[in-house]
Amino acid sequence: MFQIKSKQKSFDELLIEIEGSISVENAAFVNDELTRILESQPLKNMELDLVGINYLDGSGIAVIRNFVRNSNMLRNTVTLSNVPAEAKRFLETKQCQINESTSILEGIDEPDFSEQVGQGLLVLKQSAYDIITFLGAVIEAFVTGFRRSASIKWDGFTRIFEKAGVDAVPIVVILSLLMGAILAFQAAIQLRKFGANIFVADLVSLSICLEMGPLLTALIMSGRSGAGYAAHIGSMQVSEEIDALRVLGIDPVLYLVCPRIIAVALAAPCLTLLADVMGIIGGCLVAGFSLDVTPATYFNQVKKVLEISDVLKGLTKSFIFGIQIAGIGCLRGFQVRGGAESVGAATTSAVVTCIFVLTVTNAVFAVLFYYFPRIWSF
Repeated sequence: MFQIKSKQKSFDELLIEIEGSISVENAAFVNDELTRILESQPLKNMELDLVGINYLDGSGIAVIRNFVRNSNMLRNTVTLSNVPAEAKRFLETKQCQINESTSILEGIDEPDFSEQVGQGLLVLKQSAYDIITFLGAVIEAFVTGFRRSASIKWDGFTRIFEKAGVDAVPIVVILSLLMGAILAFQAAIQLRKFGANIFVADLVSLSICLEMGPLLTALIMSGRSGAGYAAHIGSMQVSEEIDALRVLGIDPVLYLVCPRIIAVALAAPCLTLLADVMGIIGGCLVAGFSLDVTPATYFNQVKKVLEISDVLKGLTKSFIFGIQIAGIGCLRGFQVRGGAESVGAATTSAVVTCIFVLTVTNAVFAVLFYYFPRIWSF
């Protein structure tokens, strides 16, 4: 039996008495009744008396917290009377706390700038610790795998490589073809003014092989493989499958991470090479229609300007990109705590982190290629 009574104690004070139990069966009804009382009354002080409560589970605590939060938004003061001892520790959270002297449930002020900076530094410290720990675990797993090749589970490697590489071929082909065409279109606008139509082959081939091909492929793989690995491993973490692997004596890093890093690291250069070819073809199509450059002339110019070292530079970058994409996706998956919401957050974080890391790595490679050209002369 459940009952809510509201009584006017004074002009600006309202007493709300709750009797019975609040559980998952009637939590929605209780929440609606409290919301109705809150919306029907003008601004005033409210006292919520829980002396008649004989049962209160997590749903009931959530209803009370929701009532307090809505009241605080309306700048009401909520006083809790006769709060069950077992419920106090659940109500004392970051959003609300019990003032023992007055038994008032009140909201905590937003942290100031210095507190936010401190919290950010703590998060940065924890992230650095997680990354270093994960790198150590991956290196240890690879060493163990090379020493005992039978310990690596290769049964699913073909399927992982197929999903990371073969399944990405259509989107890589289409986007690379369009990227090459776009670069050629933009170059045609300027080159036509100076009668240097043939140099569109130089711009497209070098841009695609050195920058756009590896980076575009890496971004596609970040959205497909990086996010997929974060979601997959995160779901396993939530459903305690990772713990089950440890109970069975299987190293989760060796079983889940190592095959994925190897698969993506091998698939990325293959996709990059395909992206290079399709980007150059896209430029050729535009050059033929917009600049009256024949395919034979176009590819002869590509052959003159494009060196093997330029292609290998891009493939080297893509190999490193593949390691980073798989590692970041798996790391975010292992960091999942909680339920399905944290899996979605980890997936988003994996994609954002991949984009940031890939951009920084690409800038580092650009500096290395510029200042140390002889190292990269294959």
